[in-house]
Amino acid sequence: MNPIFEIFKQTKIIPVTTIEDASLAVPLAEALLKGGIKIAEITYRTDAAPKAISELSAHCPDILAGAGTVTSVAQAKEAIACGAKFIVMPGFDKEIVEYCKSREVAVVPGVATPTEINCAVQLGLEVLKLFPAELLGGTDFLDAMAGPFPKTKFIPTGGITAENAGGYLSKQNVLAVGGSWIVKKEFISGHKWDIITAETEKALMFIPRAFTK
Repeated sequence: MNPIFEIFKQTKIIPVTTIEDASLAVPLAEALLKGGIKIAEITYRTDAAPKAISELSAHCPDILAGAGTVTSVAQAKEAIACGAKFIVMPGFDKEIVEYCKSREVAVVPGVATPTEINCAVQLGLEVLKLFPAELLGGTDFLDAMAGPFPKTKFIPTGGITAENAGGYLSKQNVLAVGGSWIVKKEFISGHKWDIITAETEKALMFIPRAFTK
């Protein structure tokens, strides 16, 4: 397994962040680090994403910076050039997967059906993003996929909250969960760094250590 995924496995929670002002990337990272999380997925939902990834890469060596909501090879190229250590996609795109693999960058495509999961497995991928997890059936869907895809690990994202994260993490085929509840847009834009740190600490506190797989 890619060393990046080992970090996901240990941390259990991947903050999914949307940053509209790249100058806020570093204080955000510092708030996460203070709370105990060393990962930040910067989504390509704003024009600030590339600069935010660059800021994290340049000034926050202790944070694992990645790009999320990547929907084209061009975005993947840009994110990697800016320092992204992993690429997360909302859907399955073979070209993006193959490009990231050619650059030896960890890539996590989004899947929502057994067909997409099988396509990803055929490309040699072991870790996939289940999105939108709650709408797809949540833990029941994961249970159904455990039989036909016993070696596949999932990162459920979409509808994950402090209340249901533990249920997902109790599943043997879940590597980690992705969520924005720790880093809500209003927390970032409002410079609520203490709240982000507190939410990070609270989230980690309620992750049963027995979930380490």
